Amino acid sequence: MAFWQENYSFIKDVYETRVCKMVEWMDHLEMAISKVFWKCYEYGDDLVQIFEFIDDQRAKSVRDILIPDSEATEEFIDKHGSIVRLMENKRKTVEEFIKKGESLMEDEKSPKFLETHVSKLKEAWTVANEEAKKRKNALADNMDAWKFFEEKRVDCSKTLDMADNELKSIKKNFNMERAPVELTEKMKIAATMRFEIEELFGQTDKAFITLSIFAPDDKKKELEVHVVQLKERLEVLTKIDQALADLFQFNKELVTFDATLTELDTWITGRAQEKIANIRQPDPADTPPDPEDRVTKAMELLEDLLKKIAICSKAEEKKAEIFPAEGKKMSKEAKEFVDRMKSCRDGLTKLDEEVQAELNKFSIDVKYFADYQCGVRSFYPWLLSSEEKVTNGIDPPADLVSACNLLGECKTFQDDCEARLIALDNANVSAGKMTYHDFAEKNIIGYRVRWDTVHIATTSWVDRMTNLVECWNSLDGRVVELSSWVAASNSGEPAADGLSIEKLENHLQTLKENFKEKEKMIETLKISCGPKGNYPTVDTKSALAKRESAASETAPAEREQVIESSEIALTEDKADSPPT
Repeated sequence: MAFWQENYSFIKDVYETRVCKMVEWMDHLEMAISKVFWKCYEYGDDLVQIFEFIDDQRAKSVRDILIPDSEATEEFIDKHGSIVRLMENKRKTVEEFIKKGESLMEDEKSPKFLETHVSKLKEAWTVANEEAKKRKNALADNMDAWKFFEEKRVDCSKTLDMADNELKSIKKNFNMERAPVELTEKMKIAATMRFEIEELFGQTDKAFITLSIFAPDDKKKELEVHVVQLKERLEVLTKIDQALADLFQFNKELVTFDATLTELDTWITGRAQEKIANIRQPDPADTPPDPEDRVTKAMELLEDLLKKIAICSKAEEKKAEIFPAEGKKMSKEAKEFVDRMKSCRDGLTKLDEEVQAELNKFSIDVKYFADYQCGVRSFYPWLLSSEEKVTNGIDPPADLVSACNLLGECKTFQDDCEARLIALDNANVSAGKMTYHDFAEKNIIGYRVRWDTVHIATTSWVDRMTNLVECWNSLDGRVVELSSWVAASNSGEPAADGLSIEKLENHLQTLKENFKEKEKMIETLKISCGPKGNYPTVDTKSALAKRESAASETAPAEREQVIESSEIALTEDKADSPPT
């Protein structure tokens, strides 16, 4: 407190001095701020006129306009050119005004609204210039579009006319050497034409889109009609592609068709003729005739022929598809193909007639040969098994029941043997009706001699077994009778009163004799009908001579029969067949 009292005057002087300086500073500051604000407000007032100019020019650049023709486009270009020139003349003023605002903004005392004004001025000027430039470019594009639309539309239409003519020129070429070359040339032309047409149409369509921006609705519809017509005519490009694809497929089918005809002609004149010549070739003198082999070869040829006929029929169907219809104009090469097709069909028809004639020629012999084969095949396995059975012989029976069963088996064997002879005789009759029958009849005669051997054995077996069974049956009856006598005597029955010792002895003696006879028969059976059986022999040479003589007397009359129906008998697997 004492300090303030002592220094009051000094402190007062200092305070007053500072207050005076503060007041002086505030006055200077107020004057500076007022000067900056005055300049900024003055800048803002000038900015209104600049904004009005910029907005006016921008509005002129974006206003809606209708351009019905190129002359109107020229007028709008001239009008817009004046706008662009006016803005270009004003560019320096606007840029200086922007720089002025930026210099004012450098002062820290400048108000905040100044930055906003300058920013909006820049944006408005940039937008106005862009819109003016955009409208200038749009009008220039529109002017070019009027020129391009008509020019490219006409060029596109002319090129489409060429495409129509090119489509008409795409035709089948039956010249196999020229056709692929011609197809390649047309594919190149089609590719070039497609590129040109699509490019011209694209330019025309682009020009139409450009013109549609400013064109009135009626003019737009008028222009659209031309574009739609061109677009519809573009379908010719797809038709050309399809026609070329069809032509490519035709060339492939023509090559296949040519290969088929070549294959048929080669087979008809080559392999088929060799086969039919082989069928017609006579058999060697030292070889037995085999009509079945001839018919088999003919059937094989006929099977191949049917396949070739099917191929020929398909080729004829393909001919109807790819060749001009009958009666229409046809090129020289196409006529050659048609003639080749006809030649193949005639050759197959003729060959079919020849094969059928060969089949008919040998069909009767084949029927008889098949009957002969069937008879031999049913007889020969039985003959082998029967000869084996005869070789093995029969085992003597151990009792009467076994003897009866064995007798039944022997009789069955004998009946089967006689039944088999019928099949062999039928085969012999069929063999005798064949044109060449000597070899077959000799085989049958050999089988007949072997059958005689088996038949003699079966007859011997049946005779011996019949006698054995009768003897054994008689012996069994006597034993039963003796047993009944003994039983009666033991029981004291009246029937035993007439029984005497002498009668019993006679009966026993008879039993012994019957028993010896039975044993002798069994022993004889072992020797005569066993594995080393002793049967009556057959004179093979005399039997053969006798049967050959009989066959030579009966065969000629039977061979004169005429068989009208032709039947082809297919034989079974020869692996199981007996020798013919």
